[in-house]
Amino acid sequence: MSGTRDRQKRFEELLDTYKSLIVKVCYIYSSPQATVDDLYQEVAANLWTGLDRFRGDSKVSTWIYRTAINTCITWVRRNKHASLNTSLEGAMTIADDSAESLEREQRFRMLHDMISHLMPIEKAIVTMWLDDKPYSDIAAVTGLSVANVATRLHRIKEKLSKRAKTQE
Repeated sequence: MSGTRDRQKRFEELLDTYKSLIVKVCYIYSSPQATVDDLYQEVAANLWTGLDRFRGDSKVSTWIYRTAINTCITWVRRNKHASLNTSLEGAMTIADDSAESLEREQRFRMLHDMISHLMPIEKAIVTMWLDDKPYSDIAAVTGLSVANVATRLHRIKEKLSKRAKTQE
């Protein structure tokens, strides 16, 4: 019984520590058919399932990113017809209960709206880059080479820059 309690405690600590990271990934891939809450629960279920198989070969955050991104990409592939969600209420409720300034919220909405138009792998790359993850971590999560990550990130930045200019 103690082993089950220890596993449960490790899992709860993991979710508590990496909640904002998981929510960010889920938000990027959310849609009206799969809310942030739905995706979060699916990611949590996959983390629970894989908890005993995590050997520590990579950082915990890399494993969490990989699991969250793969879970969300799998959902997107199964539901290609789904449009992306532009509502922040679910993500903001889970991630942080504190009030944000209106200006910051508007910038957040604009950035996430622009990211929501990217391909799933591009979303993964830019989300991790925005979290200041090194190219080597992004490569480990996405399965790309470090050079490919750098090239794709450059192209993604160009795409987002063009989209921002058209929204001005």
